[in-house]
This record gives sequence, structure tokens and C-alpha cells, in this order.
Amino acid sequence: MSAEDPPSNVPALPSVRKRWKVQRSRVHPEQKTYQELREQIRTGDLLLFRGNRLLSGAIERLSDSPYSHVAILARWNSRVVAFQADTRGVEVLPASKMVCRYEGKVDWWSLRHELRERGVFKEDDFLNAALTMLGVKYGYWRLIELGIRILLGRTLNPKDAHATPDSLFCSEFVSRCFRAASNDVLDVNPTANDASTSPSNFATSGFFESRCPLYDGSNGQACLEMLETPPGKSRKDVVPWDGKNRRRHPGSSAGMTVG
Repeated sequence: MSAEDPPSNVPALPSVRKRWKVQRSRVHPEQKTYQELREQIRTGDLLLFRGNRLLSGAIERLSDSPYSHVAILARWNSRVVAFQADTRGVEVLPASKMVCRYEGKVDWWSLRHELRERGVFKEDDFLNAALTMLGVKYGYWRLIELGIRILLGRTLNPKDAHATPDSLFCSEFVSRCFRAASNDVLDVNPTANDASTSPSNFATSGFFESRCPLYDGSNGQACLEMLETPPGKSRKDVVPWDGKNRRRHPGSSAGMTVG
């Protein structure tokens, strides 16, 4: 399977809730792990998260989607990293660690090949925008306001500001990155502004193709990548989600996503 051609011979999984407007990713036909697929990942691809937490469930129900969090992937020399807006603010982490430690499931969606071929997505502009926003604090109140607007069926003015706000939540941050990287062409929610986007907007935008769920294949080693072992825990305590078993990760919540 190449980076441009998603698997086409695997039927889509049925959604758990029929009202979901987004189907979950299809299982890889060879059940390959993240480590076996990482070379196919390209800058501008996405991680869409299906969480186990209460907040995750609330976001999924409000957006009629299996997804509660989104991060954008990038190749950095030989590494694959993920930019996200999380409770610690806008940050960049090894993608392998996010896949290993997340309390839920992680789906890989790739930016469509034709958009890359047409030069719509500019990697340098994306990286410049994402790096500029590093450290911006997490927008708790902005996320709550989004939930209220969804409940009331309202959105904010579709006009987007170019100045960096003082706080951001996950889909708002990723939306800004794609607009900056495409001169506003890759706007996943053109009828509203970035603060009115949800993770589902990326899956329904038509800009991305569903690839497959990503599972850890490092036997837990990726969970500790660029991260100290939590106090009182040892390396053997790391319990990743490997595609077959899912257990709550012991110890610190460092490196975990909010949704």
C-alpha cells in the first residue's frame, strides 16, 4: 500500500451510532502497526482520536461523530511528529508516543493526493504557522462555547481573524494550520470560523481520506519516548494499546490528549 493509495478492498466498519455522519477508519487489511506504516505518513496528514473519557463522549455526541480530538502530522527529518492543542497548550510530540499512550483509538487520515499534486497544501507555510502557535494555552472556555453553539445550532461569524488568539482548542488550531498552509483554500468549515470547527469537520470536508487505525507495535517503548517514567513507575508498567488489548495507562497523564 502506497502513501497515495488507501486500501480499497476492505469494507468500512459500521458506525456504532447510526446518527454519526462520519464513518470510522477501516482496519488495515494486513493489520499493520504504526511502526510498520510510519514511512507512508506525510506532512499534512491527520490523527483523529476516539477517546474513552467523559469529555470525549460529550464531544462525539455533540458533533454526531466518532471523533473527539484532532492533531496534524509532520515529517521532521527522520521523525514523525504531531502538532496538537491539548490541556498543556499547543505542543509538538512524537506521533508514536501519542498513538501508544492515548486512552482510546487513533485513526490515520491522509491529505488527498490531488491536493498535494496541485500544490494547494504548502508544507513550509504549515510548519511556520504551527511553530508560531506553539505554547498558546488551551482554550477551555472556547471549547465550552463551541459546545453551547452546537446545542443552540449557532455558529460564529465566518470571517476568520489572522492574529493568533490567546487560547486555542484542538480543531480550532488545526483549522488555522490548514488555512495558513493553503491561502484559505483548505477551510474545513467555510460557513463558520475556526472557533466553530469540530474534529468531525476534517473527516467530512472531502480534503482527507480515511486510512486505518494506528496501533503501537513497539511493546510499549514508544510510550516513554522523550518522556521520563512517571514517579513510582518503571518501564515495565507501560501498557500500550496494541490493537487487541486496551487497558488504562498507569501513572501520569503527561503526553495524553484531552479528547
